[in-house]
Amino acid sequence: MKNRRVILLDIEQKLRRDFSDLYISYPVNVPKNVTKLGLIFNYHNNFSESNSDNVVMFVALHDPEGFRGHRMNPGGKGDVSLELWTTPNNSSEGAIPGEIIPGEWTVKIDIRALSIETSYELHVYIETADETPEPINIDYPDAHIVKSEPGWYKGELHAHSTESDGRYEVEDVIDAAKKYGLDFFALTDHTTCSQWYKLAKLQNPSTALIRSMEITSHLGHANLHGIKNWINVYIDEPGWSANQAAEEVHKQGGLFCVNHAFSGHLSWRDFDLDWGLVDMEEIYHNLEGANNSYQLSLWDQHLNQGFRIVGVAGIDSHNPYEGIHELGQLVTCVYADELSEKGIIEGLRRGQVYISRGPDFRFNAKTGNIEAAMWESLPQDGPITLEIDVKWNKPLNLFIIKNGLILDVLKTSSTDDDWQKITFIDPEPGLKNQTYYRVELHDDVLNLPYRGIIWRDFSTMRVLSNPIWVGRKK
Repeated sequence: MKNRRVILLDIEQKLRRDFSDLYISYPVNVPKNVTKLGLIFNYHNNFSESNSDNVVMFVALHDPEGFRGHRMNPGGKGDVSLELWTTPNNSSEGAIPGEIIPGEWTVKIDIRALSIETSYELHVYIETADETPEPINIDYPDAHIVKSEPGWYKGELHAHSTESDGRYEVEDVIDAAKKYGLDFFALTDHTTCSQWYKLAKLQNPSTALIRSMEITSHLGHANLHGIKNWINVYIDEPGWSANQAAEEVHKQGGLFCVNHAFSGHLSWRDFDLDWGLVDMEEIYHNLEGANNSYQLSLWDQHLNQGFRIVGVAGIDSHNPYEGIHELGQLVTCVYADELSEKGIIEGLRRGQVYISRGPDFRFNAKTGNIEAAMWESLPQDGPITLEIDVKWNKPLNLFIIKNGLILDVLKTSSTDDDWQKITFIDPEPGLKNQTYYRVELHDDVLNLPYRGIIWRDFSTMRVLSNPIWVGRKK
């Protein structure tokens, strides 16, 4: 059976520096009996360390029924070439295999930076044959349970592979997650869900794999966790918004998480977002440094406004073995009924979650005979007793945070393999409205310039808890 190649689209186009559209779309009519459809997209980026000129573009492919692929190379310099192709039973990185559906397909160019005039080339081709192979059938096992026991599980909620802009292929990234002892792992490749089809082949007895993807819009980034189908990521186009995307995530049983909200050009800038639709915020991001202080303050602002947003962490790993991208140095810890995709998603939704750069940690509170864990609520019936259990091999400063302000600072001692319990009593919660308590653990920094200062920033952080509420109505 000999394949015959046909060029469907062959375009060379200049872009002026003042071109203001975010996207350029080209329709492509695809006939029957196609065995392969592909595109090659070329442009030049003149960026250098001494030259501020920058051109960054991505490309996506959609069939008559929805998403089929996306390619990006955001750090590409000089001549940049992006390629996508799909067949009934195979595909390039970033693309989804399956039937080449006859009808109108769309090529979508995403213009991320255009500070100098440039040009691009777009070539779209098909291959046809007298017979087409049967489309691949990939079944993602919803019910895969790694462990059926309830408990605390640690994992990573933000990482990338070569399906978008990561350095390692899907299988290698999952091997790294196993190596670093992660119980669950979310591979959040930008725009695409092509990684799911490779994860489906890698379900294993040691790591719960979560179907996730990252909205990577001109208005900000957001992780979508625990979804079952690709969700429209183009929240910066007319007729579709972040609010609608979040609602669609919820319809699929998933969670919507705003990422690195203060990350320069990658900051969250969608001022029409309804924060009541947001399930989680990245309050600590391993690549963000001092920006984490602002992210934590934004979260406190949202908690004080009554929003039920769970604080989580993300390494945003693009290379699981190297430097600040290395997996395992920062984890989100979740109490779940079982170790599975479903169990972790439900655990995150309940909010019994903390962030750790090393220590083991537990946080509970009580008033009278009533007890509460993180995200649970106590009545306003008198003194509140906070109970913090820590296991870590160095002394730490323990910050009691009440409604976003420091209520007190305590000391922990080195515990090696033993748990240390610390009890704190707030005798007069004293607020008519809802109150929340959360806990931070930080390294003890010596030789500070003024007696009375106790240092607390992104570099000293060891643990961030989620809150326990007082007087909150469910």
